[in-house]
Parts: sequence; structure tokens; C-alpha cells
Amino acid sequence: MTKLPTHLLLVTALGLGAAGCAAEKPTLRLHHAELRSASLRGVGLDVYLTVDNPNSFDIEIRNVRVTVTFAERYALPSIDYSPNQWLAAGQSTIVRVPVAIPFTLVPGVVDEARRSPTLRYTVKGSADVTAVRALGVEKDNYPIDEAGALGREDLLGAAGISF
Repeated sequence: MTKLPTHLLLVTALGLGAAGCAAEKPTLRLHHAELRSASLRGVGLDVYLTVDNPNSFDIEIRNVRVTVTFAERYALPSIDYSPNQWLAAGQSTIVRVPVAIPFTLVPGVVDEARRSPTLRYTVKGSADVTAVRALGVEKDNYPIDEAGALGREDLLGAAGISF
């Protein structure tokens, strides 16, 4: 199971266990990634994650506000994303996460990925979630402070770079 940092929806999914009644944090894995065209913001990438909700109730990801930092050196611009997507109880859901890696950071992130089989990252910020669709139990500003690693092949492959 590969955890992806892209604004994380890694973040998003990790923050989902946020609602006061959530028993378990949802888990995620990379489904696939698609390159978008470059823009003034940087290299565009849509990352599709499969998020598993192990709880016996639905959870909605309303808003996510995070900063992703690779290798403790390369901080992506802060993300403010509103997927407004429900994760059904006991089910898997595919979530699309739009990511922009600024051109100024691409060489450093790629270099770090080429030097090690994994690229460490941290995701810090907050998420707003709703648990139990019928009751609308909400939790805002749930803190997210997670660390993980992304496999070199996953990162470089998603960016269209062969290793």
C-alpha cells in the first residue's frame, strides 16, 4: 500500500478519522496518476487514490488545508481543497487529488527521489469532516500532522520520468 502525499489527500484520508465518533482512520493507496499540462503554477498532476473506510458509518471529506513537505526541504505551496466527497461505510472510494509541483521544486524533489528508494514527506494542516450522513456529525479543523514515504518508482512514474 503506497501512501501519497499529494496534498494530500493523503492528508485528506488521514484526517478522515477526525469525526469524534470515528473508530478507525481510513487508509489509502495509489490507484493511478495522470499528468496534466504544465501551467504557471508548475507541473500539474492528478493523483487518484483508493480510500478504504473501515468504519461502520459514512464519512465525508469536506475541506482539507495542508502543506506537504518532501525530504524536510521541499515545501509545496499550501493546499486548500474541498473534495466534498462521501466515503461509504465499509467501502473503497476513488478520490481525485489535483496537485501542482512548482517548477522551482521539481529538480530537487526528483533528485531526492533518485537517491533513495523512498522519499520521506510530512503533511501538516487540518481537515473538516462529517461522519454519519443521516446525522451530519461534523468536526472542523481536525489537526493533521502525519509523516510517510513515497516509493521512488511511484513518484517518478507519476511524473513521467523513467529511472
